[in-house]
Amino acid sequence: MGSAWELEAAPGGSLLLCAALLAAGCALGLRLGRGRGAADRAALAWLCYDALVHFVLEGPFVYLSLVGSVANSDGLIASLYISCRSPCACANCMATG
Repeated sequence: MGSAWELEAAPGGSLLLCAALLAAGCALGLRLGRGRGAADRAALAWLCYDALVHFVLEGPFVYLSLVGSVANSDGLIASLYISCRSPCACANCMATG
């Protein structure tokens, strides 16, 4: 499995972050769901994971969108967003060439 399976820094970081959020969400959901049935614990683990994703990944994106521009930021969330766009298709880049 040569270079076709290698990930760049941004996608690799994204996968690691999502895996860490999944582990944290499952651990939190299972801990909070002690004494409940298996279906309830699984639903609670999913809800904890989903809440972590909203706060950690989507929250900074919304914040950067409101106070500035994601394209002009150097943060991790902005690098994940910008790495999937090539070439740039924003109005500013299209106007300036």
